[in-house]
Amino acid sequence: MNETGHGILTPASARELLGAAGAGREHGDALVRRAWIGPAVSVVIGLLMGAFLLAAVYLFPTATPLEAAVLSGGYALGIVAAVTAYNLGRRVTPAGWLRRYEKGLAISCGVFFVALALSFLVGERSPALWLPLAVVTALPIALAGTRRAAR
Repeated sequence: MNETGHGILTPASARELLGAAGAGREHGDALVRRAWIGPAVSVVIGLLMGAFLLAAVYLFPTATPLEAAVLSGGYALGIVAAVTAYNLGRRVTPAGWLRRYEKGLAISCGVFFVALALSFLVGERSPALWLPLAVVTALPIALAGTRRAAR
């Protein structure tokens, strides 16, 4: 508005508005460049869960306490590194992403714990059983975390 209160756009105010629009676009572009972080973390955590299930089935039964501690520590460090990378790298969280991620995580954890319990009940160690269970463990979080919101 000018001095009289009318909505006349002066060249100076037009330049100011164009500058603000350009800055907003640059900010939006920077956010889009980081949009891969959440989906990548979802996939990494899913892969870590599947790998840890396979370690629990194939390596833990014969592992020494030190080996078991190293495997567990590696898993924990992987989770901490993925979550830290997410927290440091993200600037915004897309609408609904956290809800989808949490749902996928809950399903993956449920499958993981059922499969882990099964490993104590079944002596079978065939990859034909355990590889698909590891994939089914990893998929819910990986898919839910990479899914885009419905528009």
